[in-house]
Amino acid sequence: MAALDAGQLNRLLRDLEFTASVAMRKAAPKAVQHQWLQAAVHRVDVSQDEVFQQRLARYVGLRGKLRANKQALFKLLEDVKSVSPLGFEDMLRQVSELTGQLEKSVASAMLGLLDPSQAAIDRDLRELLPRYGFPLLAEAPSFDECVRWHADLGVLFKQVIASPRWQAIVSRLDSVLPVSAGADLSDVCKLGLHLSQARRVVALTPAPTRFAAPVAKAAARPAVSAALPGEGASRPGSVRLHLCR
Repeated sequence: MAALDAGQLNRLLRDLEFTASVAMRKAAPKAVQHQWLQAAVHRVDVSQDEVFQQRLARYVGLRGKLRANKQALFKLLEDVKSVSPLGFEDMLRQVSELTGQLEKSVASAMLGLLDPSQAAIDRDLRELLPRYGFPLLAEAPSFDECVRWHADLGVLFKQVIASPRWQAIVSRLDSVLPVSAGADLSDVCKLGLHLSQARRVVALTPAPTRFAAPVAKAAARPAVSAALPGEGASRPGSVRLHLCR
C-alpha cells in the first residue's frame, strides 16, 4: 500500500530534487553526529560513557522531564540495544514511561541509531509531509496514533527510495556530505535529514491545492421598489423621514 498517490509523490520528489544540495549542506553537521553515535552505540556502555551521553543529549535535544531522567534514559538505551527485533511501539512505550508523556521524537531517534532502517519523527517532518497529502499527526496524539504514523512514515520512505529518481537525489546528497558519512549512513537516515532541512525552503513556496474553491457570485440586489401609494416626489429642500420596520 502506497503512502502517496502518483501525483503527490511526484511533487515530493520534485521538491527533494530542488532542495537536495542546500538542505543536505545544512544537515551535514547532524549527519556527522548521527554517524558517530551509530558507530559508538554498540561499542560503549551507554549507561557509563559520559562522552556518548553528552553527544546523544545534544543530538536528540533532551529537555524537560527527559533531561531530569537522563540517566534512566541512558540505562534504557544500554538495555534495549541487544534486543532484536526492537520495534517503535516497544521503544516508545519504554521511553514514555520515564516521563508519563509521549516521547515520540526521542524514541524514534534512538531507535534509528540502533536500526538504520527506521525513520525518525521530528516536528519538521510533521509540518512538511501533510503538504503532499500525508496524514497529519495531531499536536497531542494518542499512543496508537503515534505508532500508526511512524509505520506510515516507514512506508513513505520506502516509496521514495524505491523511485528511479531517488538515486540521482541521493548522489547529490552524498556529494555535500563527508565521504565517510555518505558511505555509513542509510538512505532512510539521509532522507530524514534531507526532509527536515528541506521544510524551511519548501515552506517559502505556495502549497498546491487539489481543487479550486468556487467563487461565490454576489447576490443580486433587490430592485428599488416604486414609491408607496400616497407618497409624492420629494420637493427640493424637503427632508424625507424613513420609518424602521
